[in-house]
Amino acid sequence: MIASFFITTVCSSALAQIAGSSFFSGVRSINPGVAHQRAQALISLDGSKKDINKDHEVTTGGIVGGVQTDVALQKNTLFGATKGSRVTFEGLFDYETGDKTEHINSTTYGARNVTNSAKSVYAGGIVDFGLIGLSAATAKYDTFNRFRVGTPPNVSANDLKAEISYLLFKAGSAYNFKGFTVGAYAMQRTSNADYTYTYYDPSTGAQGSTEVWPATTQSMGFGAGVGFTGKSFRVEGSVEQMAESDLDAKENPLELIKAPPLSARLSVSGEMRLGKLSLGARVRQIFGNFADLEELIPSNLLYSDLSSSDERLETSFNFGWGSDKGITYSAFFSQSTAETEEESSIFMNGEKYPAKTTSTSYGLNLSYYF
Repeated sequence: MIASFFITTVCSSALAQIAGSSFFSGVRSINPGVAHQRAQALISLDGSKKDINKDHEVTTGGIVGGVQTDVALQKNTLFGATKGSRVTFEGLFDYETGDKTEHINSTTYGARNVTNSAKSVYAGGIVDFGLIGLSAATAKYDTFNRFRVGTPPNVSANDLKAEISYLLFKAGSAYNFKGFTVGAYAMQRTSNADYTYTYYDPSTGAQGSTEVWPATTQSMGFGAGVGFTGKSFRVEGSVEQMAESDLDAKENPLELIKAPPLSARLSVSGEMRLGKLSLGARVRQIFGNFADLEELIPSNLLYSDLSSSDERLETSFNFGWGSDKGITYSAFFSQSTAETEEESSIFMNGEKYPAKTTSTSYGLNLSYYF
């Protein structure tokens, strides 16, 4: 629809689309039944970076000054969609890499870093027939965690490599009646994973045995929204929920493999169009670790230990100006802060400690509208 400059806490094209179509054509449809309302066809390419810093006030294990976590992410996204018609299509391909470093200073072992690297690949598509829309997506998440403490003859060391494949299916529908929009969708998410754990000799630090623990999960969820679209403005409210996953892990001796708990996301968004100028804002309240498959790395590296009662607030703002035809360029920048109570991913003793997470992201976009 228009060239856009985005300020957002999640990505450059992430306003909710559950009840009705956004004024920003570069926004994907969360509900596959909304795609047929799309007013503009386009293809776009995003390149972005995100830096996340978390200060976790952990006081166990002789920790001095808490645990400081830095996550650096880089993402490339290709998105395309046809104009709304009897059959409407959307397609999204996303590739992201990330590195996580946890800095610890303890009275026992001094200062040290725990490192974790990850990558994710996402591919998904939507076919909307007007009355009902269907979508399928696949994603793969790989991560490698290296933990080292001490020197011979007193060494605590291990490696954990996780390879997780996800499948997500959605079916949804959306209707517009005299400006009012109503939409809902149902979804099923499954995963297959292999967790490879390598032990090290506690006296010499030499590599020891390696074990592979397979695991599968399955969960159902839904989303529903209601909104109103006028000539120059649009508002929408929505709720999404993912049930606690059923976990099948026959081997889990260290209890490292956990079923994702119940999670939910409440969203309120508003958009306004003034000639060539478009403005948008969204507020999200997230309970637990509710996340889209395109956000696997920040979800797993930062929020995987949240319970269903943990919550955080995310806000975003969009600004657009420009033509609705041909090649357009855009950029985005965002900053956000969230305060939570979390269990330490290093010292899993069941106790929660205050954490403050600051996120900064920026990137560039190239789009062609037709």
